[in-house]
Amino acid sequence: MIHTANTKATKTKTGLLRSPSLTVARLTLAGYLRSGWMWGEFVVVVVFLAALFFPYLESTAYFNGTTIFSLGALAILGPTIMVRQATSARAYLLLARLTSRAAYSRGLMLTAALLRIPLYAFFLALVLLAHRLTDPTASTLFWGAVGIIPITILVAVLTVALCTPMATRLKRIYFLAWVALVLFSFKPIFAIPAWLETVLSISQIPLWPVAECYTLSVTGNADLFSLLGLLLIACYCILIALVAGYWLEKRELLLY
Repeated sequence: MIHTANTKATKTKTGLLRSPSLTVARLTLAGYLRSGWMWGEFVVVVVFLAALFFPYLESTAYFNGTTIFSLGALAILGPTIMVRQATSARAYLLLARLTSRAAYSRGLMLTAALLRIPLYAFFLALVLLAHRLTDPTASTLFWGAVGIIPITILVAVLTVALCTPMATRLKRIYFLAWVALVLFSFKPIFAIPAWLETVLSISQIPLWPVAECYTLSVTGNADLFSLLGLLLIACYCILIALVAGYWLEKRELLLY
């Protein structure tokens, strides 16, 4: 019976590793690694270190806050390049062998999301080894990571979903219009009535979980709202993966 249980466990593990999404993720990661662009992301992290932490020492709160924006920007650039490489003409062969196209988009998202972890760890290691922080403590660094990594993963997953062939140009225009509306609602570039400013502030509601995670990373104070924000970010990632998979299933690839 023990042998049978071990055999079933091995088959389950093997089947999971050979699942379409993980297969796409492994192939995408291998291709991205061979292209050299993945190493380019680590080089950009070194540039961030030089630009943000020299010649002055900075606090841990500063590190956590700037890391969200710097690695968040990298979470847009890196996945965009990765998806561009992974959706060349050769991708048609792989798509033809998949029972569901959604597995392809999920595999791309999984690769983009997992790469955020070593990039953050590399950045943190560089800062600590260079002794650029004035007040590093285990608590502030831990909660900083808890707040930073989910945000960068969300940005990476959303970037993949908005890339071709998952999203159309019109969908990207809609999203960028919402981003412009959010930015305008934060700081209007011209005077608007108070009631209109209140109405426009509704567009900021979807960013509430991100704001809570940002606050968690900077302050290091975990509460119910920050934990709820983390949960909602996880829900966002799942929802984005489902929507992107649906878009890819319905997309006529001959038009791409």
